[in-house]
Amino acid sequence: MARPKKERETVRLSLELSAQVRERLDDMRERSEADSITEVIRRALSLFDLALKQREGGGEVIFRGPDGDEQKLVLV
Repeated sequence: MARPKKERETVRLSLELSAQVRERLDDMRERSEADSITEVIRRALSLFDLALKQREGGGEVIFRGPDGDEQKLVLV
């Protein structure tokens, strides 16, 4: 069966990563049930973009644990 035609233009990137980073990406792929490492990277970029937009607009990103403990995401 032929693959469906992609609706948007894509580009291929080649990344040189340490074995440790590759293992982390594989772990995140499994834990998030993503179809591929590419999908993990797309999702990570979306989150990073959202965090940057919040910072640029004067906002902040706060993570709240199940115990109510809060941790601020600091972007440097």
